[in-house]
Amino acid sequence: MKKLLLNQSLAVRTSVLPEVRQTINSVAPDYDSVKRYKTSIIEWLKPVIDLTDFYVYPTNGITEGLNWWTAQEIKSIYMDDGDYQWITPTGNLYSDAIKYVSVPSSIDGNFRTVPKDVPVALDLAYVGSTRIQKIEILDNVEYVFYSLSKSFGIRNIRTGWYFTRRPDERLHALTFGAKYYNYYALDVSETIINNYDIDYVHQKLSSKQAKICNDLNLTPSDSVWLATTTDPEYKKFRRQNNTARICLAGVYNKC
Repeated sequence: MKKLLLNQSLAVRTSVLPEVRQTINSVAPDYDSVKRYKTSIIEWLKPVIDLTDFYVYPTNGITEGLNWWTAQEIKSIYMDDGDYQWITPTGNLYSDAIKYVSVPSSIDGNFRTVPKDVPVALDLAYVGSTRIQKIEILDNVEYVFYSLSKSFGIRNIRTGWYFTRRPDERLHALTFGAKYYNYYALDVSETIINNYDIDYVHQKLSSKQAKICNDLNLTPSDSVWLATTTDPEYKKFRRQNNTARICLAGVYNKC
């Protein structure tokens, strides 16, 4: 197993559970409809985080939402060392600044407290692969990003949501006026969240995660797709303070 882990990419590429794959296969592409965008994602996320006060727009994965946000952000952007590498810090901390934070963290897959005293852009990529645990946010959280790519492994379908405190004029016109969005990604994502609870993946894999981590002397992360270790043999995967983040998806596939 160690060799299998060490041969992995640094990227976290999770897997689709067989029953989820079967559910997705039941969704037929809609080539012709023109319909108003509607999503149940805010209600589905409520056991973990309440985004009732946010506007929501569809995106092709979290990455497109991050690109849209950073292209328009006038504040300096900063983050903790080892957080999601797609974000490029800008400006300096002596000007108005906003902190990019992933919870559970991209650094190690574990929950952490959302900062309360600075503006925050919050990435929820690993929500849906953890137990139900509340993420408390205040008015300082300005943007939130989510997709099913990590939790349900459907990265190639590019589901995603971009949440904002204020309406985004251009996205509003595109999504609700022109009704331009990825209809297939919407149908797949809504089918998944209507058929699977937010902690479904965690319940399916948590016992396997515990066994694998025990066998390999790894520390299980809050996300069942991840584990951590300070063992030098895994230094290729270090993210912060000599802690390596290990993706377990390839091991689950062999179990």
